[in-house]
Amino acid sequence: MGKQNYRDAIEKDRQEVSVLGNAAASRIAQRKAVKEKPKKTKSALLTTLFFLFILIPVSILIYVAFFYEPNDTLTANPSSDQVSLESPIPDAPLVPVVTEEEDSEESAAAEKAEAAKAAEEKEEAAEKEATEKEAADKLAQQEAEKTAAAKEQAQKEQAEKEAAQAEAERERQRAEAERQKEQAAAEQKKQETPAAPVAASKTHTVQSGETLYRIAVNTYGSAGASAGVEKIKAANGLNSNEITVGSTLVLP
Repeated sequence: MGKQNYRDAIEKDRQEVSVLGNAAASRIAQRKAVKEKPKKTKSALLTTLFFLFILIPVSILIYVAFFYEPNDTLTANPSSDQVSLESPIPDAPLVPVVTEEEDSEESAAAEKAEAAKAAEEKEEAAEKEATEKEAADKLAQQEAEKTAAAKEQAQKEQAEKEAAQAEAERERQRAEAERQKEQAAAEQKKQETPAAPVAASKTHTVQSGETLYRIAVNTYGSAGASAGVEKIKAANGLNSNEITVGSTLVLP
């Protein structure tokens, strides 16, 4: 009985050890599986990237070498904003989208449009130049008319001034002539006036130191000396009171 129990205990312990060993082995296997899984995933990703980087350039080279044609045309529908790229279908005859004749017509149309535009610009420039020239000519004409009017006004004022000066000079000459005429008439009248008759004995020879006033005092007295001086001057045609020694005076 005691041996049997002992065996049972040993068997039980062995089973527990076996279970623990299996559990430990299972955990180790799981850890290895976890460690190996990222490695496999990483290796698969690298392989995929490697093939992608190799296959993409090779695919492009194959397309360019065997399928790409430089006559691919870019067409646009003028009634829409969509643009589509038309490529020739493989194993089908290539049909050029634009022929040489159409290209020539388009070039001719473009040249014609450019020529028309250049002609229009030239015409506009000529019209603008003509308008500017007309405005400049009009301005110059206005300036010339203004200058001519100012010059004419200045000449008119100068002529009026000269005419006024000439009229003043003629008036002065006319007044001078009138004055001279009156003076000549007075002289002539004076010469034509007959002298009052005097007695032959009423003469006097001027002596040294005598004056006209002294002679008048001696002849007419002190009261009539002044009037006597005028009488003696009038009778002898004297213009002043000066007399010459030895001259003969008529005493009226």
